[in-house]
Amino acid sequence: MAARLVGMLWLALWLLTGCGEPEHTIRRTLRAGDQWRYTLTLQGKLRGQTDALELRYIDRVLSVESDGSATAERTLQMEPDALQRLQASAAPFGELKPKTRWRLHPDGRETPLDEGVFVIGAFAYAYPDRPVRIGAQWGRMERVGSLEVKYLCQLEGVETLDGAKCYRIRVQVEPMPDSLPQMEGEMIVHVDAQSGWTRQIRGTLNMRAGAVEGDFTLTLRGEPVGEKP
Repeated sequence: MAARLVGMLWLALWLLTGCGEPEHTIRRTLRAGDQWRYTLTLQGKLRGQTDALELRYIDRVLSVESDGSATAERTLQMEPDALQRLQASAAPFGELKPKTRWRLHPDGRETPLDEGVFVIGAFAYAYPDRPVRIGAQWGRMERVGSLEVKYLCQLEGVETLDGAKCYRIRVQVEPMPDSLPQMEGEMIVHVDAQSGWTRQIRGTLNMRAGAVEGDFTLTLRGEPVGEKP
């Protein structure tokens, strides 16, 4: 009886510590010639009015460095009239150019190589700084101007999306005390388990600045160029 009890205790400890789960290294693999097509949609409601923005672009990896980072070209796939309207609305935040160059990193960071450009992607919060098991949590803080938020992430599991094995990551967005505006919300991120590129993001965000408050729905869809739907 005592031996059986000890055995059950070891089993409970094994389950609680997650020793039965493999560790997952979530990193983006960058190879020269790789191309990913993205559609980013943001719908917002502010003071009873609703509107939407949609950006379509392709990232093409031009060259890869010894540390795994890469130089990539981002090309907007927009009709001229639509691009012109978006350029006008984005002007206060940066220049929206038809083509830009970026430094992409395996840990999800994206750095523009052109000055003053509007930053579109960069979902570095979804990439933990260590191998993680299912259920593991990590956090990251990011600041853009006066906006400062904390991303609290958890690897919920591995599932299939559009025929591809993906990591499912839940992200809680929390505002920092001195942030202006204040932003909070929740997102579900799917990262391609083989390549490490982002496949999908769906989420809702709330932003407040004094008496002004807006609710937003974010959707990002990505796929390798040439992949059959």
